[in-house]
Amino acid sequence: MLPEIKQVKMQKNVLPTLWQAVLFRNYGYVKPQNLAAVLSCSEDVLHTEAERLGLPRTDCNPDWAERGYITLIRNNWFLLPYKQLIPLLGIDEARLDFILQNDDFLSVKLGNYKPECEEVSYAPLTDEEMAKTKLVADMVRPFVQKQGGKPFAFFKNAPTEKTIKRADGTRIVHGYLSPCGNAFDMDTETHLPDGLLAEYAKQGVNGIWLHGVLSNLSPYPFDEAQSKGYEARRKEMAKLVARLKNYGIKLYLYFNEPRGLAEDKFGKYSHLIGRREKGYAALCFEHKETREYLYNAVKDLLCAVPDLGGIITITMSENLTHCHYVPNNNCPVCKNLPPERTAAAVNNTIQKAIKDSGSGAELIANLWGWSPYMEWTEEQTLRGVEMLDKDISVMCVSEYDLPIVKGGVESKIIDYSIANPGPSPITVTALKKATETGHKPYAKIQVNNSWECSAAPYLPVFDLTFEHLQNLAKIGVKDFMLTWTLGGYPSPTNGLIADFVENKGDMDLSAWYRQTFGENADRVHGAVKLFCDAFREYPFSVQNLYFSPKTLGAANLWSLDADEKPSEMVCYSYDDFEKWIYPYPYEIFLSQYEKLLKGWGQGCDELQKLPSTPTLDEMKIFAKAAYLHFETDYLQTRFSFEKRDKEKHAQSLMQLAMRAKENAEELLALVRKSTFVGFETSNHYYYNERNLIEKSINMSQILDELKKIKKFRKKSEKKPLLNRYIYRKV
Repeated sequence: MLPEIKQVKMQKNVLPTLWQAVLFRNYGYVKPQNLAAVLSCSEDVLHTEAERLGLPRTDCNPDWAERGYITLIRNNWFLLPYKQLIPLLGIDEARLDFILQNDDFLSVKLGNYKPECEEVSYAPLTDEEMAKTKLVADMVRPFVQKQGGKPFAFFKNAPTEKTIKRADGTRIVHGYLSPCGNAFDMDTETHLPDGLLAEYAKQGVNGIWLHGVLSNLSPYPFDEAQSKGYEARRKEMAKLVARLKNYGIKLYLYFNEPRGLAEDKFGKYSHLIGRREKGYAALCFEHKETREYLYNAVKDLLCAVPDLGGIITITMSENLTHCHYVPNNNCPVCKNLPPERTAAAVNNTIQKAIKDSGSGAELIANLWGWSPYMEWTEEQTLRGVEMLDKDISVMCVSEYDLPIVKGGVESKIIDYSIANPGPSPITVTALKKATETGHKPYAKIQVNNSWECSAAPYLPVFDLTFEHLQNLAKIGVKDFMLTWTLGGYPSPTNGLIADFVENKGDMDLSAWYRQTFGENADRVHGAVKLFCDAFREYPFSVQNLYFSPKTLGAANLWSLDADEKPSEMVCYSYDDFEKWIYPYPYEIFLSQYEKLLKGWGQGCDELQKLPSTPTLDEMKIFAKAAYLHFETDYLQTRFSFEKRDKEKHAQSLMQLAMRAKENAEELLALVRKSTFVGFETSNHYYYNERNLIEKSINMSQILDELKKIKKFRKKSEKKPLLNRYIYRKV
């Protein structure tokens, strides 16, 4: 069911009218007939009004509907009601519901509600609106006169040669372009093209993982509609497995099973209902029928696709699966049983199905959530490991529960950190236990990027990754899941890891730099050291990863009015900066960011001095993009704090707004240089060119508002408050 509609305060519109905002954000991104129908006007009117806003006449790029629909949904979530949003996207309600629920928790990212929006329709402009429109058009035209690369133009060229870097161990990444909800409902060549596979093979990647939902891949007796079309998905999977084999790569499915079901769907299986929550229920795993379903579904799939490389399981998570998937189980049958028993039983059932199918697939049990985060004790974690079938490989998040100190503030990592190399004490303990009891140990690490900064395809912090590899080698780990959905870009980091494993940890990092960067090696290494030292200062917390402005970056619009809506996970950020700076006091948070920005900016400067090569040019762009995203976090944190007293801080607010305007325009220039900037597969593009132009206009309008509060003094523009890598003192 679609998220409930909720009345919330809307931000002030940047465009003169609401229908112009809809036009500005969607013209060229959705079919003109869809946009015209939503606005109740003709296509000729659309083109005329777009030109009046300064936009050149343009055709629709169909890739946005097929591969960028999350961007479109996010851009219109606060503009249009469901009855207009759905036809704008050219889908039906069922498809929107599927996207919101299955595309990596998109409904959660959007706040788990739909803002109440009035219907929007075209109306001729008044004289006042016409005058405002002319001012907007004058700001828009200079930007649209410059054109960049075509979005989604990823790895289009077929590989000219096939080079497979062989090394012991397993290195699994998520497909850089692969969707999170329906990877096998389409031709997999669209998201795993040969050009990308060739890059992976050259860098030693030998595994790709994709989300799998078992009810979509095998017969599902509890709701047969869910498994409709499973045979076609299996054929597509088998086709992908065969294609990957040409590159020495195996396919791994990521399973979170058995999935729960809406209570009203159980029918004759109502006796299997276990844990209940919000109209849904788990299939209690103490029932023989539930275990038989999981066994048969996995076995049947593997008999159909016998060359599947493996299955990665997560048994404690945010998805409703077995009754103990999170604490506080209310199932009348199993609520008093230990959760480690159920989690191990799910894995053992899948392992038995793999064995009985005759497949050579590997089962990797991801122990995420076998931890204090889910109220497990260390004893329970170790007991759970002991309960696992010995043929099951055991994987831990390397940096989970790692103690850190930033600016004198003590805290702990949960996961998704490159800035803080693991492993943590609990990971060391759990993987040693796994090895002692006959299991193959894996480490889940995050390379290339993380939620610390996911809009840059990779962060040039190779030394931090090398340090992490050295630490893991000490406990015998040589097999890795290298990424979550983010991080799958084919960067030099992947090659570093393969070389490290091939050399059994006895590797000269300087030699790797010389091999990778040639005569520029020492200077590249010098810049990377600046990035690494700066990144260690990042004020890490899960709250900052998920709720701070750095994810959407400059696409976050600002308002001088108070906006007390809660910031949402890797999506919109508002004024509740206390949420994203936690557990750091305001001054310490800013101080840590100043250290990060200063050092990272110096690293960018050093890279810019290097000659132009394809590899170095790309690194320069991605490093600068990361800087701009980090800076957005800093700028909006200060803006949200200082605007609470606009008169007192008017001058400082103006300087923040000026820098935010420059930031958006600099990011726009990078987007035009590289279509990879701002893309992450579970969120699609965080922004498009139009979003960044809108932010520039937004900042111009805020500057005008601030001038009315306090007369602007020209001399303040010359002060280096935010000019060179952050100075706070006015």
